[in-house]
Amino acid sequence: MFVYEYGPDILLVDCGMGFPSEDMLGIDILIPDISYLKNQLGKIRGLVLTHGHEDHTGALPYILPQLGHIPVYGSKLTANLVMEKLAEYENIPKQVNILEPGTPLNLGKFTVESVRISHSIPDATNLVIQTPAGTVYHGSDFKFDFTPVDGVQPDVGRIAAAGNTGINLLLSDSLGSERAGYTPSEKTLEDMFEREISKCAGKFIVTTMSSNISRWRQAAEAAIRHGRRIAILGKSIDRNITVASRLGYLKIPGSVMVDPKEIKRLPPKNVCLLVAGSQAQPGSALERIATGEHSDVKLMPGDKVVFSSDYIPGNESAVQSLIDTLSHLGATVIYSNITDNLHVSGHGSRQDLLLMMALTRPKYLIPIGGTYRHMVQYSLLAQGMGYSPDKVLLPAYNQSILVSPDGVSLGPVTDIKNIMVDGLGIGDVGHAVLRDRKLLAEEGVVVAVAEIDQNNFSNLINLEIISRGFVFDKYYSHLLAEATTQVKNAFTKKSGHIDSDRYARQVIIDILEHFFFDRTHRRPMILPVVVEV
Repeated sequence: MFVYEYGPDILLVDCGMGFPSEDMLGIDILIPDISYLKNQLGKIRGLVLTHGHEDHTGALPYILPQLGHIPVYGSKLTANLVMEKLAEYENIPKQVNILEPGTPLNLGKFTVESVRISHSIPDATNLVIQTPAGTVYHGSDFKFDFTPVDGVQPDVGRIAAAGNTGINLLLSDSLGSERAGYTPSEKTLEDMFEREISKCAGKFIVTTMSSNISRWRQAAEAAIRHGRRIAILGKSIDRNITVASRLGYLKIPGSVMVDPKEIKRLPPKNVCLLVAGSQAQPGSALERIATGEHSDVKLMPGDKVVFSSDYIPGNESAVQSLIDTLSHLGATVIYSNITDNLHVSGHGSRQDLLLMMALTRPKYLIPIGGTYRHMVQYSLLAQGMGYSPDKVLLPAYNQSILVSPDGVSLGPVTDIKNIMVDGLGIGDVGHAVLRDRKLLAEEGVVVAVAEIDQNNFSNLINLEIISRGFVFDKYYSHLLAEATTQVKNAFTKKSGHIDSDRYARQVIIDILEHFFFDRTHRRPMILPVVVEV
């Protein structure tokens, strides 16, 4: 989420979700920290979405209820995808206004115009944001694809016109700054689908990101050419394809669609499955097929599974494990490690990024959308175009940017953090909880239930030690018995010095921590439970 602020007005751009790192145990997603906005809700004039991917729209169900009734805008497909998703939630504004490219939108001191650009989802846009302090070109995810699947080319003329008018600051996608050349067109994947489906004797199964409408379209068109019936497995895919079909971005004749429950009745060579789970998400349709838990699909030798997507960083091991499982079942699995042209990025490579610089001719540049190493490579790329290093700003993740007619500079930092969503809990899991989860995952837990005389806390009547994830009780009963003796001896020696249940719990923790580390070199979490009798 980007916050643009000028005087009494605030403009928000995008509201996406992030993926937790491997050490964020149990966390489902990450969402923006809107603490900065909490005391300024009355200044927010609107929220503009650049495109329909989850990393730009996925946090809306969590954030919108906290912002009040602010207007939300997006292109036609983006708006409809978001409204379809918000319809599943209660007490959330469902309306998203359609912002047509080329139509100026006045939001307080901001005038916003969306510009058509290419990406891996149709109807993606960049934004030209005009303010009294200068003009910003907000170049979120883009590439220059002149043969897109939907036939709608990027509006190079409008981008150049914005450059002719004058751009103070270009915020540019930088995720592809390490790749040479131009990013290939989505159109290049049509040959891949044709090749793979023509060599498939069984069920043809395609998986990619659920919002990759263009890819689903290409897979469906290949299936139709080969006389296959199409079934959709996955709630998010079904929702996105339904919306895209209704708006004309995707056309699959109803006669070729089949309910998943009918799959078993059809010859495998006549079936194409569009399946969710390209990132090996637990519980996804593809994961359930791999484990044999899907009620409608059983994988057989001769079936082919095509992974038409890249790994999300951090998911590599999970995806590779899923590929192993699918392969064990006898399916032919086609993935990026063995075939080069299964996926093309939606993010521009170096030549795309240089073309954007040349069209906009900004005074200052800031790379966005990538990690710090991508930002550094983008800076070097811009310097090759003649920009001095001080014109390419590399802000910290929590740093503000000051834009004025005199120039652009780094501003003060803002106190922001990861807001983690775990089930129904939003932001209630912090570093302390994650630290405990990490300890539990690595070392296990020991629960010590102590019965103590309520009139004399030095009198330990009984002690039961229970191990979970530390040692197996059945085979380590001698260790737990010795630990019990150690605690009882400690209470005997401290006779007359234990005057509260709190102190009693601390004695149990100290004794067991030292004992278990001495015997096992492990540090399980010790949870003492004191029962006064």
